Order: sequence, then structure tokens, then C-alpha cells
Amino acid sequence: MMFHVKQIVCISIFYLVCSIGFSQQTLLFSDTTLPKPPINEKIKSWNEHQPNFNKLKQKAKDFYYWVNFSRANPSKFYKEVVLPIVNIYPQLKGNNLNSLVIDLQNTGNLPLLSLSDTLIKMSQAHAIDITEHNSKPSHNSTNGLTFGQRFMNLALKNCGSENISSSGGDGDPLFMLVLLYLDINVQNLGHRKTLLDPKYVLTGIGASYYKNGDTFIVEDFACSQN
Repeated sequence: MMFHVKQIVCISIFYLVCSIGFSQQTLLFSDTTLPKPPINEKIKSWNEHQPNFNKLKQKAKDFYYWVNFSRANPSKFYKEVVLPIVNIYPQLKGNNLNSLVIDLQNTGNLPLLSLSDTLIKMSQAHAIDITEHNSKPSHNSTNGLTFGQRFMNLALKNCGSENISSSGGDGDPLFMLVLLYLDINVQNLGHRKTLLDPKYVLTGIGASYYKNGDTFIVEDFACSQN
């Protein structure tokens, strides 16, 4: 399977509760074929049996699979996904990779994220808003609403956070996820912490394209709303 990172990959994060931060990075990569492990049928089945699964666009479905794959067995995710990709792109090696190895190997299996209809609507609306207005990747809507305001306006409570990622061309969701985990030049490792946080049990993923074909993915997280 080919992926195209034509010019840039940017990722950023916003926390609603406990900490607030924003970070963005730009990385350049050439096109190549990404090695990928066989599909885990149990995870695939879990995802597909979520009541709101078919509300996701295909790019979001793919991203959702790899997020749950990484949470189901973080150590396996490192061995079967991160390491082969880093071997292709040795420029990804460094302190962030070293810390990621430790974090993934020391994190036990996490609960798979369930889909929330509310979070799907929230993430997809934001993805479309940003791309249709040709705005730079941001947690703020084009009308000025912050992530926190969007979150609370939907009557969501407790805790939540948001990761966003953009890629030149038809970005590969797995590669975009690996970059979120690496958090290169992100001091607080916020993307990684969110992805590996056991208190998050709900998610919604939106995907959209800029007019030039570049990919924009939004993933929103929340604790149990009970």
C-alpha cells in the first residue's frame, strides 16, 4: 500500500482537562511502501460492530482501526508497526523514539475505544470546517470556537482531548498515527499521553480533504459520560 506525504505532516493536540497545550510540527518524507502487520480480526470485528461505525468515512475507519490496534497491545504495536517504519525512515530515531519504546513496552493492554455518536459529529464537523475554509490545522473552529467550547456545547462532561493531524496528499492513517506517538519536538508528549490514557474510553474521528487533496484527520476523546 502506498502513502503520499507530498510536503508536510503536521500534528497537534489540545487537552480540555488537567492540562492545556498546543503543538505543531512539520516533517518531510518521501513516498514509499509501508510495511503493515496482518489485520487483527478481533479488533476489526469490535470496530465494525460499534453502532456508529458506518458513520465514519473510510479514512477515519482506517485510523480508528490502528488506534485500537495500538491500544490493544502497545508492545506489539512497537514491534510490528513502529520499528519497521523507523527502519525505513531512520531520521525518526532519537530521544523521542527511545522514550516511546519504554512507554509502549511498559504500558499494559488498554481498553479499546468505543465510538461516540456525539464525538463523531464533533470531529467530522471540525474536519470539514477547517478544510472547506482552507484554514491551517487548528483546534479552533473558523468561527473562533475553541475545542473546549465545542466539547461543552455538545453537553459533554468530565474529561476530553483532541488530536489533529494533517498530511500532504492522501495521507496514510497508520503513518500519521505513528508520528503522533513519536511526538517529535513536542515537549509534553501530549499526543502519546492521550493515545495511551486509560481514562479515555470514547472516541470520534473525522476526516476531510483540503481542496489541494491534502488530508486532515481529527480525533476527539472523552471519558465515560455516565
